[in-house]
Amino acid sequence: MEKLVPDKPIEEIIIAAPKYLDEELLETPSLALDRARLEIGHMGDRVKEMLQGIMAAIIKGDRITLKNIAKIDDEVDILHGHIVTYLGQVSQKALTEEQTVVLVNLMAASNDLENIGDIIETDLVYLGNEGIDTQVSISEETRELLRKLHHVVSMTAELAIDAVMENDQRAAQEVSAMKADIGRLMESAAMHESMRLVAAEPNRLAAYTLEIDIIEKLKRIYYFSKRMAKAVVPEEVTENAV
Repeated sequence: MEKLVPDKPIEEIIIAAPKYLDEELLETPSLALDRARLEIGHMGDRVKEMLQGIMAAIIKGDRITLKNIAKIDDEVDILHGHIVTYLGQVSQKALTEEQTVVLVNLMAASNDLENIGDIIETDLVYLGNEGIDTQVSISEETRELLRKLHHVVSMTAELAIDAVMENDQRAAQEVSAMKADIGRLMESAAMHESMRLVAAEPNRLAAYTLEIDIIEKLKRIYYFSKRMAKAVVPEEVTENAV
């Protein structure tokens, strides 16, 4: 029977594959590091897609989109694994001091980007589904506030990704410069939520908890975006900015 009907190998389903990593370039660290930088941009494109769609999905209560966003994070995790492995191989080569700094920064940027993906997939997708399950209704005023905050945080994440991929110091400095704007928006959001807590609406406490949690997760995304961008800015510029 085995000869007549042999076992067929199960084809591996490839969810995501790196586009730029080239093992033939490992012997030339400068080129290999450039390839890793491009691959972080590829990974960043998937994170951008997650970030761009998450707020509308939460506000609309779109469970299908939330599920699709969570699936994208599987791709992000796979690409992250490839990048870390590749950089680990590069680290075994004879590197200059400058190349070592670049490698460490790219490794950190890849980890920060993966953390952003995890916040979206693990926390924001969960909050979106929780809002649907508990039938929380977000007021139009609060929706507008969340959209505005989400827009600014998304902008900083995109700038940070571009800064790493293109080694763009100007983009990186823009991310850090937006700290004051983010702070004002966060303060405004917290004040708004405290006033909304006493509103005479059904399920108000559940809505307050959900909205505060969303704001906190957006704040965490900005934290990782800012940290990612800092790796691109020269140390002397960072010290002067403090």
